[in-house]
Amino acid sequence: MDKLYADKIITEYMEKIFGFALSKTMNTDKAEELASRITYDVYISLLKIGEINNINGYIYRVSSNVYARFIDEEVKGKRYISLDEVGIPFENDFTLDFEKDEDYIRLRREISYLGRIQREIIVMHYFQRLKQQEIARRLNLPLGTVKWHLHDARNQIKEGISKMDNKVTLGMKPVKLSIGMSGRVNPDNKGPNYYFTKLISQNIAYAAYWEPKSITEIAEELGVSTVFIEDEIKYLEEMSFIDKTAGGKYQTNMLITEISKEIVEEKHKIYKKYAKIVREKYIPLVFDVMKDYKSKKIYVPKNDFNFLMYSAVAYSIRYMLWYKKDMSLHNSKYYIKRKDGGEYVTFGYVENDYEVSFDRKKYNVPNNMTEGSKHTYTWQITSYYDSRTDTCYDFRGEDHEYLYEYITGKITKIPEHADKFKCLFDKYYLAAEGDAEYVNIIVVNNSGNNPIEYSESNFMGYFNSLLPKPPKEFKAVGEEFDKEVQKLDNTQHPAHMQDLHRMWNSNNLCDQNLIAYVFELLLDDGTLKPLTETQKHSVNTIMFCDVLPGF
Repeated sequence: MDKLYADKIITEYMEKIFGFALSKTMNTDKAEELASRITYDVYISLLKIGEINNINGYIYRVSSNVYARFIDEEVKGKRYISLDEVGIPFENDFTLDFEKDEDYIRLRREISYLGRIQREIIVMHYFQRLKQQEIARRLNLPLGTVKWHLHDARNQIKEGISKMDNKVTLGMKPVKLSIGMSGRVNPDNKGPNYYFTKLISQNIAYAAYWEPKSITEIAEELGVSTVFIEDEIKYLEEMSFIDKTAGGKYQTNMLITEISKEIVEEKHKIYKKYAKIVREKYIPLVFDVMKDYKSKKIYVPKNDFNFLMYSAVAYSIRYMLWYKKDMSLHNSKYYIKRKDGGEYVTFGYVENDYEVSFDRKKYNVPNNMTEGSKHTYTWQITSYYDSRTDTCYDFRGEDHEYLYEYITGKITKIPEHADKFKCLFDKYYLAAEGDAEYVNIIVVNNSGNNPIEYSESNFMGYFNSLLPKPPKEFKAVGEEFDKEVQKLDNTQHPAHMQDLHRMWNSNNLCDQNLIAYVFELLLDDGTLKPLTETQKHSVNTIMFCDVLPGF
């Protein structure tokens, strides 16, 4: 079996395996030991076999075999569990108990939600039949503390059983987040997507977004045992995605957006409205100034003006339509320095499965990226109209430096440079036509640049100075655009995220998603032409440096 598929199965079944182990041992230490043995055997066996028709049955058989070996080391006995008038006979196979006894299911579930100490105390007292004094001795706790934990745990279990009867938890219906960021990833190109690959991490962040919650409360929200999320919460806290608040609770500090179908539809209409204004009032100015691009020290692959205008239109919207120049609202104010060396603000978007009247992927521009190297500074966006499948983690300054070396003749086709050439061709920074090869991205010569106030880098300043400023009425247009968007979204975020949300919903005229709406209009009226397959891999990429290809 493929390793990635085996990893996925193990991740999905970890909770069930631990539940099996706990139901057999009724001791958290032994359960963790048994679960680890089962997980190991299941994983190794999955890697050795092919397709399995019945995963549930297969894992149960392996679990039973491992348990059979495990009990050879233990004394097997029968016991009767009673907790506040909830009586559960515990002597048969736990899967049969689950099918027959709803009270047992509730009890085991609520015990799993308790914190580590309270879980230990409950299991020792009710399952191992230890007296309170013995529990206090084993855990090195005062007797009064043990009594308090027993009382508090009983109350939590009873409250949880009654509260969960009609509650739909994230465990029943987990959310899935699309993760974005603004800022700089760490030197190893690890950004927030690296830390939120697991669904459990995404749902922890979602559960603790609106108000601070304890580990137990988060576990209840997710419908899992605290044992499965304690380490993950600590890890997210360590990487500064979650803050520990007063009272030992946790709250997410990334901006999570979840909007209804009705708001999505209405926002789509608003964006179409303002994209039409940008297309009619501003984009023609961009086309005019780019007509004589050769005299402006701009290299265009194969002198394809259409290819140039994709990048020029997208870049102009992103950098020239800022109407609100209060840079205290710029998102860098909210960047968080991460332990791994990254510095950025994180955004999460809840992926809803409802259908809308339009193709949402078509209007999504997830990445607006800049990356510097020793001699270059490169900009790129990702949109529906390109063929790039890699995320920002594959947008690397060292690759742009390789291209600079190629342009300046510092690398040639000798074995020592083979890896660099492979990288450039793989990413379509270089392309070939017959026996000839050529640089396949826009390159701007910024030597003697004249940076303007709001360029992200002096490298980009010269290009910005070439582009047209928006008409004066665009300030009023932008303000009205912001009001319409904020009116829809103003109840979608908690108090501690309102400032960041306000910033994120300012200057919508230069919102990267608006680019997709403008592209659609330009393609519909024939102003832009469809791209070739080779162009789709490198479109909307501009490298700024002090030399042009061929010079």
